Amino acid sequence: MQDGRVRVQVECRRGADPRAFFMGGRRLHVMRVLERVSEDAHRDYRVRVPGGREFVLRLDLKSGGWTLARIIEAPRSHAARL
Repeated sequence: MQDGRVRVQVECRRGADPRAFFMGGRRLHVMRVLERVSEDAHRDYRVRVPGGREFVLRLDLKSGGWTLARIIEAPRSHAARL
């Protein structure tokens, strides 16, 4: 854990957007990257996975390590279908 964030394994090609990540032993496919935010030390990717859940994955530009920066609840329209 780093700054209260959970380390995650992310599948992506160098310099490309995340395609999938592992959380709780499960592989979550990234359906869409909704937002990219670059800071000096890190890059955040807000992603959506099947079922409508959204997460913010953070790439530490110095170490190359990934953390789960935030979990965003699914919109009600998606949550009703879960």
